Amino acid sequence: MIFHKMTLLYAGVLLALFSFLPLAEAGVIRAIRVEGSQRIEPETVRSYLKLDVGSSFDAEATRNSLNALYATGFFKDVALEQEGDTLIVRIIENPMVREVTFEGNDAFAADDLKKIVTTKARAIFDRGKTERDLAALRQAYRVKGLFLAKIEMLTKSADGNQVDLIYRISEGEKSKVQEVRIIGNKGLSEKQLLKKLLIQPTDWLSWYTETDTYDREKLLSDQNQLRNTYLDNGYVRVRVDSSVAELTPDRRAFLVTHAVNEGKRYKFGPIRIVGDFTELPEAELYKVLTVAEGDWYSQQRVRDSAEKLMDLIGDFGYAFLDIRPDKMINDEDNVVGLTYQVSKGKRVYVNRIEVSGNVRTQDNVVRREITLVEGDRFSASKMRTAKNKLQGLNFFETVEVTTPPAGDAELVDVKIKVSEKPTGTFTLGAGYSSQESILGMASISQNNFLGKGQRMVFSVAHSGVRNEYNISLTEPYFMDKKLSVGFELFRRETDQTRYSSVLEKANGGSISLGFPISEHLTDTIIYKLVETEVHYTGSDPTLASQVIREQENLSPYLASIIGNVLYWDYLDSRMNPTSGRSHRLVTEAAGLGGDVRFARVVTDNHIYIPIDSDKDWIGHLRGRIGFEEGMGEKIPIFERFFLGGSTSLRGFMPSGVGPRTAQGDSYGGSHFEQLNTELFFPILGMTDKGVRGLLFVDTGYLGESDLPTGVSDAGGVRVSTGVGLHWNSPFGPLRFTLGTPLVKEPNDKTRIFDFSIGSMM
Repeated sequence: MIFHKMTLLYAGVLLALFSFLPLAEAGVIRAIRVEGSQRIEPETVRSYLKLDVGSSFDAEATRNSLNALYATGFFKDVALEQEGDTLIVRIIENPMVREVTFEGNDAFAADDLKKIVTTKARAIFDRGKTERDLAALRQAYRVKGLFLAKIEMLTKSADGNQVDLIYRISEGEKSKVQEVRIIGNKGLSEKQLLKKLLIQPTDWLSWYTETDTYDREKLLSDQNQLRNTYLDNGYVRVRVDSSVAELTPDRRAFLVTHAVNEGKRYKFGPIRIVGDFTELPEAELYKVLTVAEGDWYSQQRVRDSAEKLMDLIGDFGYAFLDIRPDKMINDEDNVVGLTYQVSKGKRVYVNRIEVSGNVRTQDNVVRREITLVEGDRFSASKMRTAKNKLQGLNFFETVEVTTPPAGDAELVDVKIKVSEKPTGTFTLGAGYSSQESILGMASISQNNFLGKGQRMVFSVAHSGVRNEYNISLTEPYFMDKKLSVGFELFRRETDQTRYSSVLEKANGGSISLGFPISEHLTDTIIYKLVETEVHYTGSDPTLASQVIREQENLSPYLASIIGNVLYWDYLDSRMNPTSGRSHRLVTEAAGLGGDVRFARVVTDNHIYIPIDSDKDWIGHLRGRIGFEEGMGEKIPIFERFFLGGSTSLRGFMPSGVGPRTAQGDSYGGSHFEQLNTELFFPILGMTDKGVRGLLFVDTGYLGESDLPTGVSDAGGVRVSTGVGLHWNSPFGPLRFTLGTPLVKEPNDKTRIFDFSIGSMM
């Protein structure tokens, strides 16, 4: 054994000596020659050497030179040799990367994968870097849930010492989350906890939401979300002991398990507000709190109360206000006392308002959403409102508002930094509805026209019932005032063959002027000028009703209409309201010029009432009332009221109720009353995916006090009921409704099933 070790030692020494034999002779370097360089200049090679002209041929310096050259990553092979008094540096350069491509990628776009790899086109090929790139790509696929993905890198030689890098990817199937379990929960149900989590078990919508994809970061977020859910329901001592994801034996799915220790449930104890703010009576501060002694503890309500105090006190000019809620947990009585410590700081005023990040959007478009001006006393609520308004414009990806000191202790600058996003869209749409058959549409819109915040739209729509062309432009701040001015031009053809044997052709336009009266109330004045033609669509004109013949003989007629719209909005969201109310009052009068005279009033009211704290169950009441008077003349048929269909009385066809001619044509009415009662409810916990069930009862009446000859009376009140499904799907809104009339008249036209499917491409 000793002999063997000595043999290895001598062999190593001899190898080291022979390795540097060409440089072993003592002497001085008189010249350095670089051989093999193609892209890299010889002078660049020499700059990495630890030897130079005039220095000795030194073994240690030689080793250091070799290491330095290899460390650059430029060379595949390097050799240093001595020829007399000349040092020869022989190099073989690493190839240059000509192109980086990906094959077999579907989960990621090629551009996204190119952002992950550090080796780019025109870079020097480095085997170490490409190995790290491979590891980064594999990690990206694991985050995406594709744990079975296989990635290999191929190199393909090209002219000029270049190579193409090809990443060949076999993605395999995603490793789905098969099951999510929560153990240790008693006070809160597993269903209540699961719906708050980012990672969900596979369901029929997973292809769209991808919530069933495992991700370590999501798992950690869910751990925190579980804790927050418990804190919002009174469990102040809750612990999430572990969150574990285990692969099934076939590595195709995960089992996620969260272990919790709930502890006891606590209520709010005494609540106090202390500090140095004295501008308002103490009772006014307590009024804005959303917490109350005796209620179950909620961390979210503690934060909400702090924000409301921030707005209330901050409006007195305190930009550096500090409100700290201190909790005192009493484990014996299971209560949490709460003390809001208020430190108002100094009262400050606005020095300058600065806007940055807006390249296309003009400065005044941003500034006009801010009600504060330079010199005003600082207001926290006005700043919060300004930020919300800027985000609501939908012009910007992000909006950041900061209020740093302006040098003077009593001044702050308001700095608004925005990041713009594209505001122009080209939209194609297609769909089908039981009311209009096949529907196609196209539109071009620009929400920030010329960077002035103006909205311009051109649209075309075609279906089995209507053809419509429309162009409009709206200026929300006319002459830099809170005046909304707009115009619209349109051409519309509506074929009512299914309901009234008539075809309407309308050409016209409108101008409008809108302005806010208060925070929740706006008023809009509208003038419309419309020319309308009425044509009988039956095969035999002699069979047309007298009413239709009269309408056809009078057409085309010109309607000059001036109207006013008052709109009150107290909804929490216009797109998907869950609480609040809205009211619309529309008054119109025709007769200022034109061929027809009438006046009408329509009111439309909505009330949304959340039934449960999570707002999964929502009650909705809609009430509409309309009345119109011909002012001594007959009201044209297309200016009358009609009821029936998915937007008024479900279970009846459009124009399916009301006065009707002997030939079966709908005549419409001069007044109507409509009440829709709805209950939205969750289906299989998919509310957050835009799916909701619906129960409804519709009630309506359409009447006419002065019926012409040949038109029968409308009868009484109609009532219908049914169920529905609403889904805000990835390809547009889907609405399915099954309705059945409970109260109807013999001449009514009914339809049990209504549905519409929209697609945005």
